[in-house]
Amino acid sequence: MVEKAILFGPCIGELYWEAARFAMILPYYKQRKYKNEKIKYVVLTREERFDLYGKHADVLVPLRIDGDYSKFQPNCYRLEGFTVSKYMNIIKKFYTQYSKKFSLIEHVYPNISGKNFLDKNQFDQKKMIFDFKPRGENYKLVDNYLPSDGKLVVVLAPRYRRGFARNWRRWPEFYDLLSQDKQMMSRYTFVICGKPGEYIPDEKHRFYDMNDISLSSSTSKIGLLLVILERSCFVCGSQSAIPNLGLLYGKEVLEFGHQKTLHTVTYNLFNTPVTFLENKNYNIDPSLFFEKFKKQLTKGAN
Repeated sequence: MVEKAILFGPCIGELYWEAARFAMILPYYKQRKYKNEKIKYVVLTREERFDLYGKHADVLVPLRIDGDYSKFQPNCYRLEGFTVSKYMNIIKKFYTQYSKKFSLIEHVYPNISGKNFLDKNQFDQKKMIFDFKPRGENYKLVDNYLPSDGKLVVVLAPRYRRGFARNWRRWPEFYDLLSQDKQMMSRYTFVICGKPGEYIPDEKHRFYDMNDISLSSSTSKIGLLLVILERSCFVCGSQSAIPNLGLLYGKEVLEFGHQKTLHTVTYNLFNTPVTFLENKNYNIDPSLFFEKFKKQLTKGAN
C-alpha cells in the first residue's frame, strides 16, 4: 500500500516570512487537520532553513537555486527577479518526484503571482502553531558550547547587511561598553547571533558567537539560533528577524529602528514585552542604547 503524503514548499522569500508565515502551518496539519492519520510530511526548503520545520517534517528535501541570494534579493514570499514560471517549475518537479513515491493529498506553498507575494495573511495566522522543534543535534551542540554555570542567556542581534540602509555601524562601541561592565558580564552569558556575512561579530572575542559552533550534517544555523532563543531570557538588536523570532518565543526584546508598530504589534503575536526605540536613521548613540539595554535587562534583578 502506497503511503500518503503532504508536500510543503518551497518558500523562497525572507527568513521571517518563512518562519512565521509559512513553516508553522505544518504543525497545524499534523496536530489538528490530519491528527491521528498516517501521513508523511515532505518539505522542500534550503538546507540552512531545515530546522524551521525540524522534527515536524518526515522528509527534508534541499532546495538549490542557481545564484540564490547572490543574484536575487528576498522580498516577502519571493525572490526579486526570480520569475513566477521558474518558481512553478520547481514546484512541478517537486510534485512529480514525490508523486512517484507517495499518494499525495495536498501540496502547500505560497502564491507569489501578482501582489500575492506580499500578502501576510495568505496562510491563516489562527492556524499557525508556533511550536518550533529543531532537530536534536542542534540542542547537543548548543549545550556543549554554552557554559553550564547558571547564568541567564542574552541574545545580541547585530544585523549588518552589505548595501543595506538599515545598518548600525557602532556595534563595536556597544561591545566595548558591555565588556567593561563587570556586573553585567558576571551575571549574564551574551551570545551574538546572525547570519554569516550579515552581522557584526566582536573582533575581540569577548562574547559567545553562534557562528563559532561547527555544524554537523543534521544541524543548521537556524536550528542553533532557535535553540539559543529557547535558552535565552532577553533579545537585543536592531529591527530584524531575530528579535521578531524572540517575540514568538516569548522573550523580552529591546530593539531600535523605524517601524515601531510593525515590530511591536504586527509581529508581536503573543503580546511579548518589547521596548522599541525609534531611530529612523539607524544612528543611535551607543552609550544611550547601552544604558537602556542595561536598565531593561536588570530591572527585575535587584
